[in-house]
Amino acid sequence: MQHVDERRLEEDVEYRFRYVAEYLGFGEEDERAIREAAPLTVPLVPKLVDAIYEVFHRYDATWRHFLARQQGKADFGASLERRLGELTPDHAMVKTRKHSLGRYFVRLMTAPYDAAMIQYMDAMGRIHKAENHRSRLDVPVVHMNAFMGQVADATFALVRGLGLDPDREHALIRAYSKVYWLQNDLVSRHYLRLAES
Repeated sequence: MQHVDERRLEEDVEYRFRYVAEYLGFGEEDERAIREAAPLTVPLVPKLVDAIYEVFHRYDATWRHFLARQQGKADFGASLERRLGELTPDHAMVKTRKHSLGRYFVRLMTAPYDAAMIQYMDAMGRIHKAENHRSRLDVPVVHMNAFMGQVADATFALVRGLGLDPDREHALIRAYSKVYWLQNDLVSRHYLRLAES
């Protein structure tokens, strides 16, 4: 039986990532499946980002996080409704965030899952929780969980539309499924750490 240092899981993000990756069976074959499909998937990133932002825009609870000076848990009242109406999908702030999400997907599709990638993925959770970061962005965990589920579903739909042979399609969907579970763990750890303190 392999020993797992549970304390280290909470303190060492790379150790945590490697443990969860091994537990899920995420390895070189998965990385290879993702990278080999990149010439097909990377050009579709703008479509993927648009699909995700279309859902963000449906709900005031998610769209409010794209306001330039989000006030955390403050009561916005009517001014929030007015400001949300002014924040259109083609607003410069939204375009900037869409560009960032696109870069994130390209990196997931092309980069090795090494120490730098683990830190990058961990930062995704950290930057969305105000107590962990200098920004005023404070996205509730329910929205982050919904986002990760939507990202997975949208990615799987993208993969199914590539016209790959069934074995390659299955391998790619499994690889992305593992990546998104790894990402969700790295997001959740920042919320759980605060809840436990």
